[in-house]
Amino acid sequence: PISEKYGRRWMSAVSKRDVERSRASAQNWLQRILFSPSSKTARQVACAIVKTLCKEDDRRRRVLDLLTGCLVDFGEAGQNGEDFLKLYQKLAEPERWKNYLAVKGVLPLLGRLITKEIKQLAELEQRTLSSDLSQGCALKMLTELLVSFVQHAQIRQRYKSRLVGTILNGFLSLKRLVVQRTKLVDDTQDLLLQLLGDMTSGTEEETKAFIAVCVDTLNQCPLNDMVTPVFIFERLCNIINPEEDDASEFYLILEKDPAQEEFLQGRMQGNPYGSKGPGLGPSMRDIKNRICTDCELVALLEDDTGMELLVKNKIIGLDLPVKEVYRRVWCKDGDNQDKPMRVVYRMRGLMGEATEDMIDSFDSEDQAKDDEDVYRLSAVLSDCGGLDAMLRRLSHLGSLIHGKQLIAALLKLLSYCVKVEVNRQYLARPDLNSLNIMLTALNKALRLERDTNDGIGAAIAEQLLLTIEAILLEASALATSEGVAQEVPTLSEDEAHLTMLLDFIESPYVKSNASVLQAMVRLIPFLTYGKIGRA
Repeated sequence: PISEKYGRRWMSAVSKRDVERSRASAQNWLQRILFSPSSKTARQVACAIVKTLCKEDDRRRRVLDLLTGCLVDFGEAGQNGEDFLKLYQKLAEPERWKNYLAVKGVLPLLGRLITKEIKQLAELEQRTLSSDLSQGCALKMLTELLVSFVQHAQIRQRYKSRLVGTILNGFLSLKRLVVQRTKLVDDTQDLLLQLLGDMTSGTEEETKAFIAVCVDTLNQCPLNDMVTPVFIFERLCNIINPEEDDASEFYLILEKDPAQEEFLQGRMQGNPYGSKGPGLGPSMRDIKNRICTDCELVALLEDDTGMELLVKNKIIGLDLPVKEVYRRVWCKDGDNQDKPMRVVYRMRGLMGEATEDMIDSFDSEDQAKDDEDVYRLSAVLSDCGGLDAMLRRLSHLGSLIHGKQLIAALLKLLSYCVKVEVNRQYLARPDLNSLNIMLTALNKALRLERDTNDGIGAAIAEQLLLTIEAILLEASALATSEGVAQEVPTLSEDEAHLTMLLDFIESPYVKSNASVLQAMVRLIPFLTYGKIGRA
């Protein structure tokens, strides 16, 4: 009985090994033909035979498992594997088979293979000064295969958290290529960017997770890398505050007050008007002037006090931007999103004193609330180390000329961050040394503008002054609310910074720019006293 028991175990183990050997043998034999470099006809015939064998589901499943094992060597085959990949995509085309392969682990496998191909290109970039036009062929086909899987919402939802880091790193690695850049590489880069967009458009929690992935990727980039961080910063800016599409517009209906029909000549005949039409922006004054011109109200053209514009029964100040009036007055309650903005014009005082409320400016408190809501995603950067990474980049930035794209993207993102209270409070922490880092960059920018006078240093200086002021005001408000004299973010070099800023105040650029001069004057007391409570 004992010998029989162990005899059966031995037979079972041997039979399993035989099956595995036969499968490996079949895979090796099939793989040699499917990837044959010597005959395209042989590859096509082999693919046709395999396709014919897959009419039954059980056979198709086995063949897909077999072909999935061949994917590992697809990169070495390159263009010779084109027919194989077309066959694989055809067999896996039905959604149920894509789901089957996803469960079997094909997507992580494709991620590893894509990473391997990109790594080989990066190594060639370092070793050689020549490239092959077919470079990136296997990479593009593998990426297209991955795209075909991710197009299915169920698969994308399940696996995007695992793949987003791989795709982001792959895209950034391809952006760094110069010598090995080919049409195929460019196409792959576009596909990865498309994938990145598909995988990062989800719930707010998923977006926050992607922001953390971006920060982690940023921390892995060398500090002397001036290319990769630019994309990461720009991507984060676009996530936190998506830029309005320039092609999008809203419409306006310009109507005369019915009560003044007999007193105002002419009528606006082109309703509804597109907001991008001539004379319809950027300010409400432009709309008033367009009405006066079209209706031949010449006497009111140069008189800003003679005509009133009303939106939703509110008198609108002529200095307000048309877009802001549309967004914050017309669409405020969310019930007019798809309707043209109705603007009523009338002569002031003709029917007696106006009884309607007037909006000359938008409340700063409402603006602060809007900013907290609009830029709320930036709060993630204080939790995942993003603000620390940004300060580290800023402190290691040498030449502002060579790194102008990097610092422009960095400061844009930083300007978004300081619109949220939690980020301002984080940056006001003395242990971060944030103020010293920004003041050093500010002095570099002012020195650059003084020496070159080309506007680059000026733009950087203005952005830095706004950011520094926002942080200092937050720290001051925090200290006041707590009733203690809280320290300004560490000013170990305050005397040197103060001396340089005082020197730059006398420069022609600062003297000719009132906003910069005022910002610097507001900043100097903090450097003078070093304590917000005494400033």
